[in-house]
Amino acid sequence: MKAKILVVDDVDTIARVYARFLEREGYEVRIAFNGIEALNVYERFKPDLVISDIRMPKMSGFELAGELRKKKQDQKIILMTGYADEAEVLEQQKAHGFPFFTKPADLQTTVSKIVYEVLTGTYR
Repeated sequence: MKAKILVVDDVDTIARVYARFLEREGYEVRIAFNGIEALNVYERFKPDLVISDIRMPKMSGFELAGELRKKKQDQKIILMTGYADEAEVLEQQKAHGFPFFTKPADLQTTVSKIVYEVLTGTYR
């Protein structure tokens, strides 16, 4: 059975690039373009993993992650950001405990590795 992944990014092109890559990797993928839409897709799709941008209008990735964890406490979530202030992102990541990567990320090495490790429970 394929793992199900929900990709959330307010930039259409980025969401579609990540979705196509993950589909080629063998995952079943859905896309949402903001946190509110993601909550609706989440209810219907029931993904194993949610990959979300941090900075989005209407609802940030951290807010979305909080809402998802209310629905399913052990929901697997990876956050991504296009902003280079890694110190801020690292502090947020530590505070919230979510794996993350900075966009643009190398799909074959960085994204593929993090997704696999989070899904298999081997991410450190």
